[in-house]
Amino acid sequence: MLLPEKHVTLAESILGLGAFLLLALDRPKTIDELYQHAQEGWANQSLPAFHSFDSVLLGILFLYSVGLIEATQTGAVRQCVS
Repeated sequence: MLLPEKHVTLAESILGLGAFLLLALDRPKTIDELYQHAQEGWANQSLPAFHSFDSVLLGILFLYSVGLIEATQTGAVRQCVS
């Protein structure tokens, strides 16, 4: 689910997951590091919904498509400067 609606919370949506992942990008990180961050967030309840690896990829794709992140030369992702 991309957007939250009546029966889907923000934490369960790709939009909410994207926001959670964007906050984690204080430095360039690999896809695996972002997935690990999402799993740790679910384990310690800072992200109240479980997300699979596919969901994390959709969250990253969403952030890229709206121009909030970009790929580095090493294959990691980082926040866009502009």
